[in-house]
Amino acid sequence: MNIQAYIESGILEEYVLGTVSPQEKQEVECMSHIYPEIKEELMRTESALEQYALKYQTPPPASLKETLFAQMNFDEVIKPESAEQAFTDVSALEEADRENTIKILPVTEQIRAEEPVADTNVFTNESNTGGTVIYPAWAKFAVAASILFAALFGWSSMKTSDLKKQNEALVASTDAMKSDLDVLKKDAEYNQTLAGLYRNPSYKVVKMAGLPKSPESSVSAIWDTKTNEVLLDVQNLPSAPQGKQYQLWTIVDGKPVDMGVLDQEFSKKLLKMKQANPSAVAFAITLEKTGGSPSPTMEDMFVMGKV
Repeated sequence: MNIQAYIESGILEEYVLGTVSPQEKQEVECMSHIYPEIKEELMRTESALEQYALKYQTPPPASLKETLFAQMNFDEVIKPESAEQAFTDVSALEEADRENTIKILPVTEQIRAEEPVADTNVFTNESNTGGTVIYPAWAKFAVAASILFAALFGWSSMKTSDLKKQNEALVASTDAMKSDLDVLKKDAEYNQTLAGLYRNPSYKVVKMAGLPKSPESSVSAIWDTKTNEVLLDVQNLPSAPQGKQYQLWTIVDGKPVDMGVLDQEFSKKLLKMKQANPSAVAFAITLEKTGGSPSPTMEDMFVMGKV
């Protein structure tokens, strides 16, 4: 199994974000147990996302609690079925309490027992017909706590959604960074290989400069004088139009000799061409039909250089 390709597929980031299917989740967990490299990469990804979440977490605003309590209406928490029913229930409770008090308290305390007693744990509300509705304090605070919890839960869900979007953006940014690093790595390898060829005394470098057809063009032919193999380094050459392809030529005894056609994608690549004749005195590139031509189109010659 290609472990590196599996790591670079992006499934580990999706696993950490929780966007994989149950089957993929089981697969990642299984692979992380089998391969230590996958487990280490998974731990690094989890750590990176956790650090990112901690760095960009946002605490709830300090005014949230006061704003919620200010909007609460305690007078509408409990609604009796009817004012008459509420009045009847309260009267019955007061009568029962009065009878029990008479049995226990002395006569001198009976009048005091009939006086209204303020209860700090009970809130009252006058009904339209004169009845009193009693609201236990714990009930109102429970409702307030429920509303506060719901608001905080909604706020937390919103922040979680924002964090998930930020994590997805981070993963996309990481993928783009990896892509850029791959390009830089390939460029560095290409330049290193090219520098080695230019310094090798076994190779002869023939620089082909742009002609009036394309003055800004520049191509180098790297000719191995021992094996007569030729490599092309295209520094600047316009993209070939549809149905056209560039072709390399050498001049031997005053006649053009075909050296093969260039790949359509030639930027940052060393193109291997046909072997050159040791008697070649010049190199040139023309634009021909796709697949090449048996003879060069002189009016479409882009670059040329003498050996």
